[in-house]
Amino acid sequence: MASSHLISVLMPVYNSEKYLDEAINSILQQTYSNFELIISYDESQDDTLKIINKYKSKDPRIIVSYGKRRGIIGALNDAMSISKGNYIARMDADDISLPHRFEKQIKFMQEHLEIGVCGSWIEVFRDFGKSYTLKYPATNNLLKLKLLFSVPFAHPSVLLRREIMLKHGLKYNESYDTIEDYKLWLDLSKYTRFGNIQEVLLKYRHLDTSLSKLANLDSNKRYLANKKVFTELLSMLNIKNTEEENKLHFTLGMNTRIAEEHINLEFLNNYLKKLIKANNKKNLFDEQALKIYMAKNFIVVTYSKAIRKDLSFLSAIFYRFFWQAPLIFIRNKNL
Repeated sequence: MASSHLISVLMPVYNSEKYLDEAINSILQQTYSNFELIISYDESQDDTLKIINKYKSKDPRIIVSYGKRRGIIGALNDAMSISKGNYIARMDADDISLPHRFEKQIKFMQEHLEIGVCGSWIEVFRDFGKSYTLKYPATNNLLKLKLLFSVPFAHPSVLLRREIMLKHGLKYNESYDTIEDYKLWLDLSKYTRFGNIQEVLLKYRHLDTSLSKLANLDSNKRYLANKKVFTELLSMLNIKNTEEENKLHFTLGMNTRIAEEHINLEFLNNYLKKLIKANNKKNLFDEQALKIYMAKNFIVVTYSKAIRKDLSFLSAIFYRFFWQAPLIFIRNKNL
């Protein structure tokens, strides 16, 4: 498929020989062919460079940025600095982009000129075991609501307009190791609208050795990292949290964390009402969508308690959020 819209694909690579062939081929076999694949290579101890050179010698669309111990943020910023595309696409060295990914994302962006960042659903898989689909919200309002607690995109699935990055001097922030994408989405949210294509366009390989997975193993480290981002968002609502409230906010960002914590329903109820009250003054988020989103959080916590046979879940019936739960399914199943 020919087009004048050049895509710059950023792929950081380090000790990636095991899955690199599959990742590179998934880009080279895209139905949308007008792209440059910028492989940001950090000096490795395996055959990564040999694999890169094999493809580079055959396809002039491949550009290599060479470095040593830059880390993923430095590698991404170096790749971005030499990019020439109208769009920036992300790709990891162990994932698989489906053949029509770029074609569908370019079409979507051309039909929605107000949107600056476009992601998609992803299929999460392991080398062995069952896969599952992560379905991210579709609309700008819902994606920015999700941003309040966690990332609204699967990072390797995104396509974004390079002109927005250039206009506002944006890049990956070196101070946000392991959550560089979360910080970038927050920065971009101030200048553009978000969207997600509601189908799987990327297969995301779940590796226990990935940086984000290792960070998740250290819960306190992950908390402190995420706190740097969500407190900036909360400050836009003029909210100053106690440490206990911040830890609750962090927990609410992921269902697996909710399942591991014993959350007091009264404390939760008061905190969610605090968020809604603050938003009523600032109108940062859509009012009705926020109320339904808060009700969803309340129900997830209640359900988790019931699964653990924690009888305190019965007290949920005394809170309005519990009775608002049906609205989640009636008004918006994607929340």
